[in-house]
Amino acid sequence: MLTVMSLIQTRTELTDRHVTDNAEAMRQAVAGVPGGGLFNRVIDRSQKGISYARGALDLDAIGQAEFPDISASMTAASSGAFNLSMGLPGPLVEAVHPIVCLRNTVIAPPKAGLKRMSILRKRPDVSCEVFQDQWFNVHSFLVKRLPGITGYRQNLVLDGPRDEVGHMMVDGMVELWFPDGATIDAAFGSDIGRTTMTHALEFIAEISTFLVEPVALPGQG
Repeated sequence: MLTVMSLIQTRTELTDRHVTDNAEAMRQAVAGVPGGGLFNRVIDRSQKGISYARGALDLDAIGQAEFPDISASMTAASSGAFNLSMGLPGPLVEAVHPIVCLRNTVIAPPKAGLKRMSILRKRPDVSCEVFQDQWFNVHSFLVKRLPGITGYRQNLVLDGPRDEVGHMMVDGMVELWFPDGATIDAAFGSDIGRTTMTHALEFIAEISTFLVEPVALPGQG
């Protein structure tokens, strides 16, 4: 399954009021997506639970929609059936960076809990093939052992924004779920948490974390 995400930057801080006032436009933004979508409003940009180099992308929201293949996602976007700005009004939006991802669910997400999303950028001396192998086949086994974790998804970026020299700015997007913030701190402060982050240093250059408040948007396709 492919996930298309919109990395959204706004001109002012997003509030509950912005979500409420634009609720209908946000629903229409995914009207052509059979499974609907998610609008993840960023509520905390601190490196929750970890101490790690942070990337340049500072986000206010992250949109998500699922598609069976790349062709379906491109058709939906070009026809207007999927709006990458997720229905936010134009004057509010500073920039939108779409990423196309291959989704890997390690632990099925819960119906409730605190959601933490993280942008990963690989080390420049690590190839794409090694990054994927280490992330999917080693790191995932460490992360899923974190105490208190209730959901875990990896999203390997197939295409997305690039920097001034052509390097990908996002190589992976992580979705983690925990009961609360205290559990996140305890998980990464545990022995397995420290081992997990030691392994991250071997192939990840930057991790930018965001606590988000997800809003489910039902599709009408």
